[in-house]
Amino acid sequence: MSLHKFIRRNVVIQYNHFQLAISCRKLSIIPSVYDGDQDPGPKFFSSGVQALLKRLTRPDFSKVFRKRTNSNRSVLKTPEYKFLTDEELQSEFSKANKTAARLLQMPPVVKVHQPINEVLSKDPALVGYDNTKYLFTDITFGVPNEHRLIVERDPDGTLQMSDHDTRKRLNQGRKVREPMMFADEEKLTGLLEAEKYEFILDRACIQYEPDEASYQKVTSITYQHVDMKTNFKLLRSTRHFGPLAFYLTWHQSMDNLMLELLQTGVIREAVLLMGLRQAIHEDIAFASDLNALVKQVLPTPVQAAKPDSLSEDDIQLDNKCIDCVVKYISNNSAMKSQQELALQGFREDYQQMVELSRGLRKAHGEA
Repeated sequence: MSLHKFIRRNVVIQYNHFQLAISCRKLSIIPSVYDGDQDPGPKFFSSGVQALLKRLTRPDFSKVFRKRTNSNRSVLKTPEYKFLTDEELQSEFSKANKTAARLLQMPPVVKVHQPINEVLSKDPALVGYDNTKYLFTDITFGVPNEHRLIVERDPDGTLQMSDHDTRKRLNQGRKVREPMMFADEEKLTGLLEAEKYEFILDRACIQYEPDEASYQKVTSITYQHVDMKTNFKLLRSTRHFGPLAFYLTWHQSMDNLMLELLQTGVIREAVLLMGLRQAIHEDIAFASDLNALVKQVLPTPVQAAKPDSLSEDDIQLDNKCIDCVVKYISNNSAMKSQQELALQGFREDYQQMVELSRGLRKAHGEA
């Protein structure tokens, strides 16, 4: 479960004989990393969970391919306009889907690495030879950094495998010093309050490896801040939404996300989120009915906005989703009253859409 609290501090500024007290509030969130007995990797990389996370990301081309400001990127090119046949247009759509899938590739979720404490040998004859530590690394071309042999000889003659921090300094092609946005808590808090979530997570992916405790602390704090502010839309259609949904579900903190889905009327994604919980924790009593419904929902188009009309197949499927959500709220939810109220509002709006769609079909003689 996520833990957060507010810490209030007073900053006093003195000028001549006048004093000005400024009260500032700093958010303190206790990070939760994947360092328990259970490894999240097998669950995260399973085909079923990956399918659910990709669908919950709700890819939106207008956001995936949006313009970004980047000092290291060349000037944006002038767009090209082409006349295409239907076959060429489908080919371009296929290319865009592949590019979007690459841009939405999720950062991996793995367990925090264990410390390396492997002593290879001890040579007392080397005691006093030097007062510095010697590092030796294999420079064979083509050897992956994670498998490269790196050892260290201590002044006391001990030869041992290097720890993760030493390996990182020797292998990395990035800045050795930690960026101030991560080293200074106030700067990170400022970015969080400014809702620069995607910037923080992108920078964390550049600076750290997924199995580093520092990476998981930064991402955990960011995910909890998103959940606390219910600003899920800021990460939706980005590569970080899948790990966010997985984190909240893994730590049994998915109720705010479920509430947001019900309030925005995306009932089918609410069922997929329930399917994600079942895939991770296997604690839903009606699992067989839920899994069958998830298989029906996954092939359907993404619900980016309210549909103009509903077919009878859509109505039948959505009613199954509503019944499934009712069972979930009754048996598994920690926010029963809020979610029941949101579901009630959705059902009232949905019933109006059903009556309107059926009325239009009847007016056109299609009923």
